Amino acid sequence: MERLGEIFATWLYQSRRDLKLLWLKHGALTTNRLSIFVIVILGIVPLTFYFIISGASYSVTQIIASYIFVSLLFSLSLLLVSTWFKSEELFKSNVQGFSFLLLSPSKIDSVFFGFDSNDVENLLRLINGLPAQQKIVIRETPKNKQTGNIRFLFTFLDLIVRGGIFRMDTKPKESLNMLISERFTFQNSEINSGTLPSSYSKWCSATHDGNYDDVRKDISKALGIT
Repeated sequence: MERLGEIFATWLYQSRRDLKLLWLKHGALTTNRLSIFVIVILGIVPLTFYFIISGASYSVTQIIASYIFVSLLFSLSLLLVSTWFKSEELFKSNVQGFSFLLLSPSKIDSVFFGFDSNDVENLLRLINGLPAQQKIVIRETPKNKQTGNIRFLFTFLDLIVRGGIFRMDTKPKESLNMLISERFTFQNSEINSGTLPSSYSKWCSATHDGNYDDVRKDISKALGIT
């Protein structure tokens, strides 16, 4: 069984490599043309070769039916693969390429965050890659005691984003700024996107020095992820 798994793994690797090379070579082709090319190369050609070398005799009806079946099978497979990758692209573009921890609604302490029912719903939509109905409002909280604390929000995101947001490169930081601007707001004002880079740098330095360790523990507990 292990040997069979190695054989299939090798076949899959070679197939993916060949398809990658094919894509690079024919990158200018449209999706429809590339699909036809794949069907012909991986479906029609091998089937034709089989009919040529096979010693068995087949009727015209059987040969035509075989070509139709193979073409439909490859078309359906390509459609499913294309649909999957398109959905992945939409998912990533919807949340700026970030993925999030799955949170349990029953474990989120909405009182701690000052969230109302809409905030909780939109938080769940965020972590599940769904479009927002409205922005999540960052309010004054009993632990925070500040309205619109951007560093509190950075710590919050650092805990729910897979891999965290601490000391990211330029491109991810730009995506983070866009995510914050599109999905979050303060209680009495919009978040100033122009101040996000400097606020992020100060938050990274303070986090490195351990200044937000207690806040992280409180947020983790309020999210139910401790």
